[in-house]
Amino acid sequence: MKYLSIILVFLSLCIGGDKLVKNAIADTHIIGEIIVTGNNRIEDASIINYSGLKKGDTYSKLSIDTSLKNLYQTELFSDVEIAYENTKLVISVVEHYTINLVAFEGNIALSDQDLSNVAKLTARSTFSRIRLEEDIANIISAYRSAGRFSVLVDPKIIKLEYNRINLVFEIKEGPTTKITDINFIGNQNYTDRALRSVIQSKRSNWIDSIWGTGKSYDNDLMEYDKELLRQFYRNNGYVNFKVTNSIAEFNSDSGNFIITFTLDEGKRYKYGDIELSNSIKEITPNQILTNITTFEGDVYDESDIDTTSIGIVDYMRSQGHPFVVVNAIEDINENTSTVNVNYQILNGPPVYIERIDITGNQRTYDYVIRRQLSIAEGDALNQTYLSKSIRNLRIMNFFSDVNVRTLDGSAPDKKIISIAVTEQNTGSLAFGAGYSSYMGVIGTVYLTERNLLGKGQYLSLNTNLSGDRNLINLAFTEPAFLGSDVSFGFDLFGNEQDNSDTSSYTNSEVGLGFRFGLPLSDDTRLNTRAKFTRNEVYGVASNASAALKQLEGNRNIGELGYTLSYSSLDNPMIPSSGVSLNLSQDFSGGDVSNFSTVFSGKYYHDFDRDLIGSLHMNVGHIFSLNSKDILISDSFMDPGPLLKGFASRGISPRLHPNYTNSKEEAIGGNTYFSGKAEVNFPIPVVSDDYGIRGGLHLNAGTLFGSDLVTDPVVNESSMLRSSIGASIFWESPIGMLRFDFTEVLNKETFDQTEFFHFSGGTNF
Repeated sequence: MKYLSIILVFLSLCIGGDKLVKNAIADTHIIGEIIVTGNNRIEDASIINYSGLKKGDTYSKLSIDTSLKNLYQTELFSDVEIAYENTKLVISVVEHYTINLVAFEGNIALSDQDLSNVAKLTARSTFSRIRLEEDIANIISAYRSAGRFSVLVDPKIIKLEYNRINLVFEIKEGPTTKITDINFIGNQNYTDRALRSVIQSKRSNWIDSIWGTGKSYDNDLMEYDKELLRQFYRNNGYVNFKVTNSIAEFNSDSGNFIITFTLDEGKRYKYGDIELSNSIKEITPNQILTNITTFEGDVYDESDIDTTSIGIVDYMRSQGHPFVVVNAIEDINENTSTVNVNYQILNGPPVYIERIDITGNQRTYDYVIRRQLSIAEGDALNQTYLSKSIRNLRIMNFFSDVNVRTLDGSAPDKKIISIAVTEQNTGSLAFGAGYSSYMGVIGTVYLTERNLLGKGQYLSLNTNLSGDRNLINLAFTEPAFLGSDVSFGFDLFGNEQDNSDTSSYTNSEVGLGFRFGLPLSDDTRLNTRAKFTRNEVYGVASNASAALKQLEGNRNIGELGYTLSYSSLDNPMIPSSGVSLNLSQDFSGGDVSNFSTVFSGKYYHDFDRDLIGSLHMNVGHIFSLNSKDILISDSFMDPGPLLKGFASRGISPRLHPNYTNSKEEAIGGNTYFSGKAEVNFPIPVVSDDYGIRGGLHLNAGTLFGSDLVTDPVVNESSMLRSSIGASIFWESPIGMLRFDFTEVLNKETFDQTEFFHFSGGTNF
């Protein structure tokens, strides 16, 4: 009985196991055949390969889900279905369209090429809804960078045979989005006007609304403005300065922006103790001290710290230490409002630059960017030089944003420098109009391109039309001649000046000039020039004086000269601190033989709360290299810039009124010097919102030494003339206007004076 039970249990297990095996076999679906349907362009084998499935595989929900994901990821299909029946797997696909062409309609501000550069869908590529949405977003972003925030992009799909389409982006650009106002909150030491001159974003005025000009809003540029504000304040002693908030408010009614920066200026600091910590024993501190440009007691200036750091690195590299690192450690003393600076010189790790990648430059050539870098592939990686490279790129003003990252290279001692730039417009067409009380109505047209064909070259066409002068000048400059630091340029010019009111003749000239420039240091530059001029003097009356008659006729003049320039100005356009010095000498040959020397110097000092003082000095002398006199047309008619309080050519030597046929014409002199002291300040009772400032000026100068002096033929005096006056500056909707009221303190009887002088104009 016992054995019978065991046998029965064994038989039951065998029967049950057989059923389990049969059920397992029934649930296992083997793929015996794969069939593809719906495809027109793509081969069956390719689709099967993309799916990841093959004959003999086991059919399962997990494998089908994976296969569907693989097929959709190819972005070749708009729809995919997979079905299984009786060992047959059927893959049904709907292929994406193939794009025959991509076109843009309605675009004027941005060219087809500009838009093609940001669109991912191109001719012969596969259409994708995802990529279409990305292209629409990229086109809108490109227009916003160009200042058009109301742009509408409507894609149209035109179906063709063989599953092809034409893709047309219909664009309504809308008006350029301008900036109607730029406000600052929290600025106690600098006015809104002063800070607006620091940033790149600019307000538009009613002239812009008429002519459709003015700078457009750019969010990337606004971010750069925050960095410019930080640099400005830190370069003027405000160590803890911060932009706590920046808002661009869009006015839907006007379609323009109002920008507001909220600032925390903090206190102004001076330098305290300046120390040097050198961990490199081969170099003594005394050898490095000459490179330090920060001094105890001076107002803190971050740019001076950068200059010192670069100078030390340059010196250490020249001494065989390529990996040296300079860390300027700042210790702020709140009680004394000073910043102690300790320059720590360390040997950094031996890391090299494996590669420099540049992206974002759709127009500017790579080599234009690379020549601004203080680093190169294969160099030792130095953070000081990397920071200098970033500043150099921003100074070019070709890009609204420059972003630099350091990435790991192929080895631990190698790094990749990634530079991403955002390009901005570099061409401009401007019309100018103004009035001067001594030149009359002035009209100008400027056509400039600062990055010609993306090669970093400068081209300008300038015309100037006024009551007594017509000028046209075409200038071209290559900043890196033959890949060097030397700049090369040429000028084509024509000029006609009617001097009949002051000197009774008309002078015209046409010519061609060549220029070479060489930087001697960060602040000093040497410019050389050669020029050929065809000069003609006409309109001299038949009964004119002998002095004027000798001018009449044509002259061919060749000139060679140079200018040595030094500038430490904080802002070349609207300076508030720094020094500018220029020395020029020119030799003239051909029908005349002269040698002239001209020197000018300017010094600016920011006293406090936007109170700016300046000193100006000008000296000039010309003499003949042969026995001939210096002609009236070659002599100096004014002592450098116009001496305030005196008319144009007002202190020039003049023909005596008793001289035969004389009309007291100005004949110029061979020597001059002049000086001016000026202070520029906000007017306390006038809000800065009106853009009105005041000024006081004290002037002195003389002009003498005419070769035509033969008493009593010429009235001439070396006496120092002087004047004192006040000025009003108005940043009006039509541009900067200046009103000068000047009282002459000392003059000669034959001088011509001018109490009121007005000048101003605008670009539109």
